[in-house]
Amino acid sequence: MFHSGNPTLNDSTFDAPARWDDLSERERKATTMTVMGTVNATAILLGVCSSVAVLAWYFVTKNPSLVMPIWLGGMIGGLVLGLVISFKPKTAPFLAPIYAALEGAFLAAFSYYVAAQWVPAQDGSPDTGIVFQAVGITFAIFAGMLIGFWTGLIRVGPVVTKIMMTAVMGLILYAVALFLLNGVFGLGLPNLYSSASPMGIAFTAISLGLASLFLVLDFQFIEKGAQSGAPKYMEWYGAFGLLVTLVWIYIEVIRLLAKLRSR
Repeated sequence: MFHSGNPTLNDSTFDAPARWDDLSERERKATTMTVMGTVNATAILLGVCSSVAVLAWYFVTKNPSLVMPIWLGGMIGGLVLGLVISFKPKTAPFLAPIYAALEGAFLAAFSYYVAAQWVPAQDGSPDTGIVFQAVGITFAIFAGMLIGFWTGLIRVGPVVTKIMMTAVMGLILYAVALFLLNGVFGLGLPNLYSSASPMGIAFTAISLGLASLFLVLDFQFIEKGAQSGAPKYMEWYGAFGLLVTLVWIYIEVIRLLAKLRSR
């Protein structure tokens, strides 16, 4: 979940062996990527993700013992499909909706766990308010970054992109180190992912800022794909990339809210 927003969307994707330049002019117009097509695909994926999330939330609230199975199933399944789509973009039109459904299930279970463990209501039940707040903030960030990109106020150059990718790799390596050093060897390395200390809050805030910037990379990728006449299936690949980033942003938002509330 930590690198989900988006090393998968990069310029090398447009250099696939099967070139769309070989198509006739008429075929090219009917089978190339467009911004509006990507918007439609994104709307479908968000609809699938949110619908499954609502359904999964209903089940976990009725039976909290389902939280962990749904969490692990959605996370592992989403990771596997995400890797397949990343390496085989042509599968995006078929696998991206399934990925969206798995992510919806994962987010519902994850949100329930955060609401129950970090910010329970006075009667001990999960505080669902934090979930609605996280959803609202996530889409507010999306809208703000989209407006900034469309007006030309926010753009990411090659140097900043390299810094962002390095930072993501750092997050991944830190997560792996926590798993190995703490989970396997029990060394007690500080876990800033779950810590509500000032340093832990700052860590989550920085991660949220990084995730938000990856939205700009996604927008630039979609824009370039449409301008260069990428194949039609790249609309779903671009939508998949946006969903991955939005999931990452939501996770960081709800974790930040939970840390602030717990203090």
